[in-house]
Amino acid sequence: MRQDQKRAFAVKQSLQRRRKLYLLLSPFFLISLIFAAIQLNASIGANNSQITVQIGRQQTATLDLRQHTPISPYLYGVNVFPRDGSTSLDMPFSGFMQYTPYFIKTIQDMHIKLLRYPGGNWGEQHILSLSQLSDFSQTLIETGSEGMLQAHLAGPVQDQQGNWQPSELSANLNSRALLASRWVDYMNNPHSSLRTGAHAHDPYHPVKFWTVGNEPDLSTDPLTQQVYTVTDYVNAFIQFSLAMHQSDPTIKIFGPEISQFYGVGAGPVDAQGQRWMDDFLKGIARYEQLHPALPYHILDGVSFHRYQFDNAQVAPGILLSSSNEWGSLLTPLRELIKRDFGRDLPISLSEVNTNPGDLVPTRGLAALWWANTLGGLMNQQIEQVAFFSASGVEKPYPLFTNDGLHMTAMAWVMQLFSHLQHNLVPLSIPNEPVSVYATCDDTAQTISFLFINTSPLAQEAQIRPAAFSAWHYQAIRLAPYSIIITTMHRESGAESYRFITTSGDAVAATPVTYTRCETSNAIPANDKPC
Repeated sequence: MRQDQKRAFAVKQSLQRRRKLYLLLSPFFLISLIFAAIQLNASIGANNSQITVQIGRQQTATLDLRQHTPISPYLYGVNVFPRDGSTSLDMPFSGFMQYTPYFIKTIQDMHIKLLRYPGGNWGEQHILSLSQLSDFSQTLIETGSEGMLQAHLAGPVQDQQGNWQPSELSANLNSRALLASRWVDYMNNPHSSLRTGAHAHDPYHPVKFWTVGNEPDLSTDPLTQQVYTVTDYVNAFIQFSLAMHQSDPTIKIFGPEISQFYGVGAGPVDAQGQRWMDDFLKGIARYEQLHPALPYHILDGVSFHRYQFDNAQVAPGILLSSSNEWGSLLTPLRELIKRDFGRDLPISLSEVNTNPGDLVPTRGLAALWWANTLGGLMNQQIEQVAFFSASGVEKPYPLFTNDGLHMTAMAWVMQLFSHLQHNLVPLSIPNEPVSVYATCDDTAQTISFLFINTSPLAQEAQIRPAAFSAWHYQAIRLAPYSIIITTMHRESGAESYRFITTSGDAVAATPVTYTRCETSNAIPANDKPC
């Protein structure tokens, strides 16, 4: 064989060996490429799910969008009173709240989904008429909200002539429970025998949530003529719940509706030293355990009121940091519920404001307090919050002026919250002087950050994505005493809604302003939030 033929033969053999080696190794190369692609996609996916937030020079916190959980729609609720000029069974023209078209429309815009009625002590001092119950149904229809209705616990009430109303009601516990059952029937049964005659065409909107009385720890038991003890209220609650569930077994009844709750083991207590929350839950749980065949629960949710201050005019620093209490208050309560009932129960903060009387803080501080409080409750994933109140009272500050035509600073805070997304994203970051809360939409393509600056000094915030992320940098300037919601869209821009208040009483007529953000990691000019 000639030399050139030998070289050609050798080349041919080499190519054949390489081809075999390639065929042998190609599956491994393919697998490696696929694995690398999977790792790259996973890395990009993780980067798109993680964002860091830094306030000033504070420690950086990481936001993981994969951990989001739904926010209860009943986080945004409010107490409402009977319509102005309406008549209760015991007193003509006893209603006092204006239901203007502006009020109804603004409640819708705020995304308020829970209305508690008839609000506060009024429901024990008076007895709702069917017309007033009808008004409530109409309001629920117009606002698209669910209702929480107080069953009347106090017994008959004297009218202006000294007659007890209604005539068929007595202090007897069964008599009072029967009245509550009839209310459930009227509200939740379109074929109720009460829906006849003048009420044949009353509006119909069933009420899902109910309570038994209002603040029994401060109320007089008509049988003993003494302030309720826990034991007596537990007995009354059980009888009411049994009667009310007979009219509609699907309703959810909450209790004990006490005027304050200081924490598990901390009170308040009754005249016998029993702890209102702890011993109420124990008493109801014991009854349910002794009656396992009941087709419904006696207690469907735990409710209480919380006014953190008797005098909210002093110590502004304590007022603005009081949102720190919710974790230590609610976490042990959830554990107690689970231990007593063997199941979780929703928690309702059915009245909340700075304080119960006239000793209010300035309007600006109250607005900052309310934003921080509602944000803290959102972080704790509480199921229901009903602000006290919508209108009809001057102090503590309501959402609307008494004519139902103007929003207060507290209402502007509620309006801001309507721009948040529907899912909470956990974010652990020091909250003084700036609190930060994070929410996202269901697809985690939109994030809304809530910043609350309780300081008299401007603050800075930096939102930074991970490397190779579809999110962008965003710098934010937080004006003194301001509340800002900044919403970022993946692979797109951002916008902010800002509410600037003061430490004083001055609140602008239209304090919420909208800004289209400039995508940048440079802190914006003084007149822009982003």
